Amino acid sequence: MRYRMVQALVTVAALAGAVAAGPGTLPPALGQPAAPGMHVASVVLAHGVKQGNVFGEGDLTPIDPGTSFVTTDVPQAFVKVTAAPGDAPLTMRLVGPAGVGYGVDVRTPKRRDGKPWQSFQFVAPLYILGTDLESATGTWHFQVLTNNQVQNDTLFQWQPAQASALLDIKHAVDAAPLQADLHWRYGAAFALFNQTEPAIRELNNAIRLDPKYALYHITLGRVYAREGNKSAAINEFQAALGIHGSFYDPVFQSWAQENLNRLKAAQ
Repeated sequence: MRYRMVQALVTVAALAGAVAAGPGTLPPALGQPAAPGMHVASVVLAHGVKQGNVFGEGDLTPIDPGTSFVTTDVPQAFVKVTAAPGDAPLTMRLVGPAGVGYGVDVRTPKRRDGKPWQSFQFVAPLYILGTDLESATGTWHFQVLTNNQVQNDTLFQWQPAQASALLDIKHAVDAAPLQADLHWRYGAAFALFNQTEPAIRELNNAIRLDPKYALYHITLGRVYAREGNKSAAINEFQAALGIHGSFYDPVFQSWAQENLNRLKAAQ
């Protein structure tokens, strides 16, 4: 599974920005005015998407759809809207047992002919693994909002993974050793099972392959902070704050700043 591919799909779908909030808090001003006639036709949660260029070939096809995930997974959300004008806004929000994790505002691309989209599909990764949200097992909600009103609420279960899941991720890494996303997932999974040395190794491999992705630095910083290496942790969180270019920037920077504030408060 190519997580960056999924992010690229969100980019094409014109992800306009993001608002992040810590668990248990409500993010400000989430929800946008609904476009006249736009309808949320379906929401599917899945473990991945088909490889290749899916645009111009109909709807995206999720692989292994489901509403139950384990803590080493990286769920994806597929949101299909119909009768959507170009530049039509909606909000996608992730809510865990402790409250809102984060939300992102998205817009449909503008069409050259000015006509509405008969159907359009947004795709987004649900970032839980490798973040402070990962331990919140239980019932989660993926919500789609317009005009501050929930139009669709899809429930899923986030369940503890077994250590045997590491072997499956290793197979994926061995098959595609130059994919930074897979090394990140492998390292984050090692950290989940408190295997610090391989976690740091794999997260550094991800950063070596792609140093300009903030989430990798945030995940590594969390491992360093847990091990008491404050200076290394601060370096990673500061690195994350200096990285721009992802439509999840506000989410990632909020997490990086929150972790920095926590470290400084403990000094």
